[in-house]
Amino acid sequence: MTIAKLALTIGFAIGLAAPLRAEQWVSSYTTHDYAKCRKDKGNGDPVAVHRCPGKAGVSVIWTAGDDSSAVEFSAKAVQETISDKAAFFEAGRTIEWRGPKGGKPQATILRYATGQSVGKLDGSRLVVYRLAPDGSSCIIGSVDARKPGANAAARRLADEKAPSFRCGQDARSED
Repeated sequence: MTIAKLALTIGFAIGLAAPLRAEQWVSSYTTHDYAKCRKDKGNGDPVAVHRCPGKAGVSVIWTAGDDSSAVEFSAKAVQETISDKAAFFEAGRTIEWRGPKGGKPQATILRYATGQSVGKLDGSRLVVYRLAPDGSSCIIGSVDARKPGANAAARRLADEKAPSFRCGQDARSED
């Protein structure tokens, strides 16, 4: 085989591999009324913590204070800020679970209403979480949900980064 044919064959194989991988990942959805999920016993703190069932045994943990709410996945979630792009967040109710067809979800995507001041949530971000095989979870990154193609960008981020993202070590991606 000549070098030109070999290069063409490799290029063709690489060109096919990316779309095939993307086609193997699928979405499923859950919708939560967080306040109706099981409430954790508090310590007198005004912050409410509720646990909802998710997919494949992964808990959805909703934490709500007076001015913000956030979601974590599993009891081994890395404690971190949602995004550097806003100061206040309100977690959406619909969670998109991403993973290989027929397999356990490896990522989630959740829409947050965002803002720089209390009572003025005028932005929106799609936050992508890694669901690690050991039960831990963390944020891979986020996408400005107001931009065209934001849902596709968030899915791409989940599909490409979730399998190998190392919580606490790899840099998050934020547009």
